Amino acid sequence: MCVMDRRRIQRQRANNLRGGFTLIETVFAIMIVGLAIVALMMLFASGTQVNAVGNSMSSAVFLAGEIRSLIDGVAFEDLGLFPGTYNGIDAAGNAVPGMESYRQIVEVQSVNPTDMTPYVGTDPNAIRLTVRVVYGKNAQEMTRVSWLRVK
Repeated sequence: MCVMDRRRIQRQRANNLRGGFTLIETVFAIMIVGLAIVALMMLFASGTQVNAVGNSMSSAVFLAGEIRSLIDGVAFEDLGLFPGTYNGIDAAGNAVPGMESYRQIVEVQSVNPTDMTPYVGTDPNAIRLTVRVVYGKNAQEMTRVSWLRVK
């Protein structure tokens, strides 16, 4: 073997030993990075949905509290006037802007104060008030608050 052949073989070996990615390695790297990006995007989407549900629930609890504040200022004898459905009102009875999709459903039930069973008669000593707040077209219940008023 001559010197020229040896140098040529050494150059070929040196070229073969140089670092670099093959096409298959590059494809796998792109696939791994792509899967990671898709997973992150799905995480952001689910986080946004959870945040929206949390906002809806917070608004529903606020509206239930507003109805309770409205009813707490009413005399015991007048509580029978409140059963019904209201559309996003505050403690003063005014519509709250942006809450038109919520409905506050008020239920009034006369009960025996000792065991909370329904009271049958004309002069109850206790009334259980329940406010359910529903949201959206399918009227999904977001919260329910009950309390007792006694004479």
